[in-house]
Amino acid sequence: MSSIRTPEADPVVTTSKAAQLLGVSQRTIHYWMERGIIKSWKTAGGHCRIPMSSINQLLAKRREQLQDPDLLELTVLLVEDDENLREITKAVVANWGLPVRLVVAEDGYDGLIQAGLHKPEVIIADLMMPAMDGFQMIRALREAPDLARTRIVVVTAMDEVQLNAKGGVPDDVEVFQKPTPYDRLKVVIMESLFTQQRARRMNSSAS
Repeated sequence: MSSIRTPEADPVVTTSKAAQLLGVSQRTIHYWMERGIIKSWKTAGGHCRIPMSSINQLLAKRREQLQDPDLLELTVLLVEDDENLREITKAVVANWGLPVRLVVAEDGYDGLIQAGLHKPEVIIADLMMPAMDGFQMIRALREAPDLARTRIVVVTAMDEVQLNAKGGVPDDVEVFQKPTPYDRLKVVIMESLFTQQRARRMNSSAS
């Protein structure tokens, strides 16, 4: 987290207010501070403060990037056997207003089929599913050359001990605990959108 002091003329807000302004959770705000996405400093009493200029810069950058006419639609595959969770996730993602095409699968076998058909940029998967579970599916996905760079996120009720007992997941697979942290998933989706945008611009410059 940055320790930069802000000028007195620059208003500051608390992490909870920053979360409200940016439409994310406080956990996400702390995550962004740790990664240097948002500047922050601490008061003498140890309380985090965020300059409004940093908030405004992030909001402006987000608007600029998401309104870019060259921004491609991101394909996201959700692999989840719980029908209620599938419907809730579809509603939440639709409410974000992001250029996302959400494909759903009900188990690991279906997930492999849909991944092969749609070549998603992001896969969000449960682990404990009937037929082929998430562990088997992820291993198969990582063996597919055309899906090697797909970003995989696991959302599970299993703790670290239970994960390790099952052999764990590859190091490049992100693991989130249930209940589903939609604010963190939104960060993943936005980062993937911006990565896709940068890759397209680099390809255009090289051609």
